[in-house]
Amino acid sequence: MAHFALKNISKSFGDQHILKDVTIEAEDGEFIALVGPSGCGKSTILRIAAGLEHADEGHIWLGERNITAAHPSDRNIAMVFQSYALYPHLTTRENIAVPLAMRDLSTMERLPLIGNRIPGQAAKRAAIQQQVLATAQSLKIDHLLDRKPAQMSGGQRQRVALARAMVRQPQVFLMDEPLSNLDANLRVHTRAEIVELHRRAGVPSLYVTHDQSEALSMADRVAVMIGGHLLQIDTPAEIYNNPRHIEVARFIGSPKINVLNARASDQGIIHFAGKPILNQVDIHAGSALSVAIRPEDLQIRRSNDKPTERTISATVARIEFLGSEALVYLHAPGTQELLTARSTPASVAELQPDMPVHLTFEPNKALLFDTEGQRLRKLTHTVTGRIKADSHV
Repeated sequence: MAHFALKNISKSFGDQHILKDVTIEAEDGEFIALVGPSGCGKSTILRIAAGLEHADEGHIWLGERNITAAHPSDRNIAMVFQSYALYPHLTTRENIAVPLAMRDLSTMERLPLIGNRIPGQAAKRAAIQQQVLATAQSLKIDHLLDRKPAQMSGGQRQRVALARAMVRQPQVFLMDEPLSNLDANLRVHTRAEIVELHRRAGVPSLYVTHDQSEALSMADRVAVMIGGHLLQIDTPAEIYNNPRHIEVARFIGSPKINVLNARASDQGIIHFAGKPILNQVDIHAGSALSVAIRPEDLQIRRSNDKPTERTISATVARIEFLGSEALVYLHAPGTQELLTARSTPASVAELQPDMPVHLTFEPNKALLFDTEGQRLRKLTHTVTGRIKADSHV
């Protein structure tokens, strides 16, 4: 096992700056998920880590060894690709054995006819087959050893690709959207398998995905990348509850977080659409800012209920019933985007499209961001009742 670090990595293709001073450090046995929209540089950072691309700037460390310039075969890093990259003319047994044959057999020993006559070659091949069988059994694909990729399902091919990565016991695992070709039910099942395999291997793993639910459910830490920048790397709970940048808040969470364009008055009151929604906030007067509220923190009140100081007037656009919960989409003055409230089906049973309602929220649930998208200080109640900014998140 070894500490794995990519430090200050930058990469450009022509005039396009794909990665901008990205640093990711994974401890022994840590599972880090890289998440972000398409084109943000997730796969590029993995290819640089594997040695398939070279960084313009920065260094890669595996334990105490600087492997920035090392050949891919000398890094002892295994990568699982989105396309699985299995050889179609080889059986499962032969596909899994490929990395061991390349590592343990000489060029002459790998030749079909001449290799069989070299002393010791048979013993090496027997040892390779024992490792292949043991790995296949651990993934429960030993009954597929004699099948070719075309004779297997997507989930089975995925396990074969994982087995091929695992068989040589690498020091680091890299996985580039390995579940994107699977159907929804199989993805959920395979998630748990990958996490269990990672725990058994006990080595650092970097897992690229565009699916935030995968990232939040599987990883020890989540790295959010937007436009080539690493905006935040933290635990799933911290990423969700305390995003440091508005783009992190917008990307993480389903449905998306509600963002209100607001402004602070002389009395430290934040107004949205001309109405006060947060009282006595310690912020400069006249400042423009964004107030972000998770859908589950937005409460719906009937229009005939007495409005509070933090009431937002809105109109029901539509309601989506999702079994154990319901999503209510709402029009509100001051924003062209629909606001979303997550609630129980029973609590919104009487709501109808075009019905006027009031929206409220708890002050400490609001997340504030400045005009540059940076998180403003967390809101807390002081003993005087004033809402004050304390330590930066």
